[in-house]
Amino acid sequence: RRNTDGAMASAQRFRFDVLARAVEGVQERTVCGAVVTIGSIAVIAMLVLVEINSFLTLTAVHHIGVDDGVKPFGRSGRGGDWTIPDRTPVHLYMTFAHVKCELLNLEIDAARGSSFEPINSVVFREPTPAELSWVVGTADAENAAPVVDPAEACTLDGQLTIAKVSANFRVEVDVPNTAGAGDNARAAVPALPMAFTSYAHQLAAMERRKAINISHRVHALHFGERALRDTVAPLDGVVNAPASAGQQHYLMKVIPTIVERRRAVSTNQYSLAEHFIPYTAVAFAPGRAAAAIGVFFFYDFFPVMIQVVERRPSLAQFLVSICAIVGGVFAVSSIIDGIIFRGAKVLSTKSD
Repeated sequence: RRNTDGAMASAQRFRFDVLARAVEGVQERTVCGAVVTIGSIAVIAMLVLVEINSFLTLTAVHHIGVDDGVKPFGRSGRGGDWTIPDRTPVHLYMTFAHVKCELLNLEIDAARGSSFEPINSVVFREPTPAELSWVVGTADAENAAPVVDPAEACTLDGQLTIAKVSANFRVEVDVPNTAGAGDNARAAVPALPMAFTSYAHQLAAMERRKAINISHRVHALHFGERALRDTVAPLDGVVNAPASAGQQHYLMKVIPTIVERRRAVSTNQYSLAEHFIPYTAVAFAPGRAAAAIGVFFFYDFFPVMIQVVERRPSLAQFLVSICAIVGGVFAVSSIIDGIIFRGAKVLSTKSD
């Protein structure tokens, strides 16, 4: 009686064993099972490699907050609070193909109420042949000489330090008023009153301004330090060659950004819109013979800040993913093998 009760209790306990084991004598190995096993191992190896690559690859996580200029946002790479600075360096690197450096002037207009005086560290110099390679027809087929004379062109390269307010900086072309056209106009009207003489000088200045070619290329323009070397700003490499004189406007919406990798880097992202105003459509400025001609950069800072933190999955997540891959593939492969095996058995029974 006791033996019977013990056997029944043991049988009841075995019902909870979901890992049923096959007896060695009743196991059957088939070619189909071997093929499914090899395929499963190949799938597991491929998925594990993908998971390892994902584990080793940094993923950018974006956070957004308000940039009030005082309150710290986020944490720096060294563990301290990080505050966005209220001044931003702007790297400007551009080339004019048909305007001499002596005729160019860089002006910075800060917004009203800003106590910070912008710092201009931009250098005007003659461009190298490589910096003029974008000009159409720069190489003469017969003489293999540059069509554009570097002495007649100009490259601006340097840095501006500006306050984080809505403002603009511009590169104007200073047209001399002592050109031959003005002298001819003055000589042609020696007996006219002063008002008519001034009007004749304005007409002569207009004709000189119409002949200005502001074709240019912006090699690089970015606000703050580049967070990554391969980062391309919207204005990098932009070429504009207007058919007539006028004002080229670039409108930029700047968003302060912190990129945390090995260290925290303060940089800025910006969107770009541009349009060209022909000289004939530019209104005369008060007290000047004609409106300015050149390239204008308008910028406006958003009162928000984006924090980009580069992270990788934790080791626990990686191990869980590996276990899920191995268990899931073997579970699916056993189902597939069982379906094929039972189907083969049914077909063989019907054929018999």
